[in-house]
Amino acid sequence: MIITDVQDDLRRAYVGGGPGAVVSGLVWLVAAVAMLRYGTGAGFAHLFIGGVLIFPLSKLVCRLLFRRASEMPGNPGGTIVLESTAALIAGLFAAWVILPQRPELVFPLAALAVGTRYFVFQSAYGDRTYWLLAAAVTGAGLAGAFLPPFRALVPVAVSLVELGFGLAITLGEVRRDRLRPPTLH
Repeated sequence: MIITDVQDDLRRAYVGGGPGAVVSGLVWLVAAVAMLRYGTGAGFAHLFIGGVLIFPLSKLVCRLLFRRASEMPGNPGGTIVLESTAALIAGLFAAWVILPQRPELVFPLAALAVGTRYFVFQSAYGDRTYWLLAAAVTGAGLAGAFLPPFRALVPVAVSLVELGFGLAITLGEVRRDRLRPPTLH
């Protein structure tokens, strides 16, 4: 497969990755509510557990709502995204480690882990919108790390950014699908 075929196949299977960003935005929203009601530890637990569910839930949305088949067997693009998960997990582990000493930095650090991972999605999906999404989520994490008044807003900011970008990517992909000729897969 050449890179454009890899990217086209992933965009087709995952609706450009938009549903994944929407599901992630909803997870961040739930984490924000849990943080505000029950504290940072509970919010982070919701973020972590919800984060584990993002891929299976978004794949379910792609299958049921958008009637998408899985990516082609052997598509290396899925491996690129999977490999970037290691750095994400390391960032979330670092956030968990600092929870007892610096709870105010947990969500900014988690946002940095998530935001920097989105940079890889441009290579996987062939959509430079992911660079903007990555910059926005990473920027929210940096703002929370260096601007104390912004720290409590980080999970809400990440949620809104992901929901907005996720919906825009999904709608753009649905529009593009209407213009594409039908394929055999």
